[in-house]
Amino acid sequence: MVGAMARLIEPVDSDNRVVEAKTDPQALGDLYDRYYGPVLRFCVHRLFDKTDAEDVVSVVFLAVAEGIRSFPGRTEQDFRNWVYAIAANHCNAHIRKVSTRRRLLARAAQARTDALGDEPTGDYPDWPELYQAIRRLKPRHQTIVTLRFFEGLRYDEIAAITGTTPQAARVALHRALKKLRKLLNVTRASCPRKKEAWPSQPCNHHEPE
Repeated sequence: MVGAMARLIEPVDSDNRVVEAKTDPQALGDLYDRYYGPVLRFCVHRLFDKTDAEDVVSVVFLAVAEGIRSFPGRTEQDFRNWVYAIAANHCNAHIRKVSTRRRLLARAAQARTDALGDEPTGDYPDWPELYQAIRRLKPRHQTIVTLRFFEGLRYDEIAAITGTTPQAARVALHRALKKLRKLLNVTRASCPRKKEAWPSQPCNHHEPE
């Protein structure tokens, strides 16, 4: 279920680790160990294929290793935003060059359907249809939807990653959900996630930005 996929990263020792990583390979290795899983998960949700996602993640962390010395950030939040931004860019580049994306989506949708087996489907979205609908969104909207629903990020975090403002991220998500509703032809009563999943109206709950 989509809600179960959102998982935030817990704080680490201190922001000094990011500063140390600019000159200390061991510190950089610690950050790699810490962020590899979350970034891989993000790429899987963007590419719908674990093998391709692993290839992209390798490129992402190679870019991190090459750019860490000139990275201007000094906090873990800065590093996190930077890594996700690199991952989003490489995922978009991969999508543009992959001519077999439709096949990859079909494979992912079938795999998800198989994983559900004979479980009741009332609390689950129609994964094949959902993946196909997400594929038809603009790349930027795909990224925002993935960061919000699959990674559980706040709007200020999404804004930092995508180079926009929290309000612009909210507006973009609203437009993406509106497009998805049209594609999926769903109603609020059948939302796969109660908290904030493809709502017919913006959610009324308030979160810290």
